[in-house]
Amino acid sequence: MQYSWPGPVPPGGRQGTIRLIRCAACGRPLYHTKARGQPRQEDHEQGCEVFITAMRVMRYVDELKRSASESAALWGRGRRRRKYLRENAKKLSVTACTSDPVAALEALGDLYQAEYQTPGKRAKMPEMAEMLMRACRQLALGKDPAPITRANSLDLNP
Repeated sequence: MQYSWPGPVPPGGRQGTIRLIRCAACGRPLYHTKARGQPRQEDHEQGCEVFITAMRVMRYVDELKRSASESAALWGRGRRRRKYLRENAKKLSVTACTSDPVAALEALGDLYQAEYQTPGKRAKMPEMAEMLMRACRQLALGKDPAPITRANSLDLNP
């Protein structure tokens, strides 16, 4: 649910709108979440499923960032893969801060599926897109995705 109202207009500026986004489950405003760029307990009621899902997503984002910062030998030709992981970690963290992370995860999973199924050389990183697609589906179901380990990463080398 979104409410909006006219925002303050600086001298010589245009009329703007400030949007207040509310949690899809508990209905509380996501002020601290939007201000800090990560899910905050203050914005949700105790035991809110949206917050629990958002925290699962953030744990996976931390795992992606950790994997991206590991040695280049682990990910093979590392630079492109590390960049891809960092970009998609950002996408997932934005997804965690939405009012309905489950719907956003499903949409992001569909995007990764399309990227995975792109034929030929137009596909950026089909193996990693498949891993992220499966992770999004697991997170949307309320489960923790498979951890990113050395065995998983070796399967991703071209």
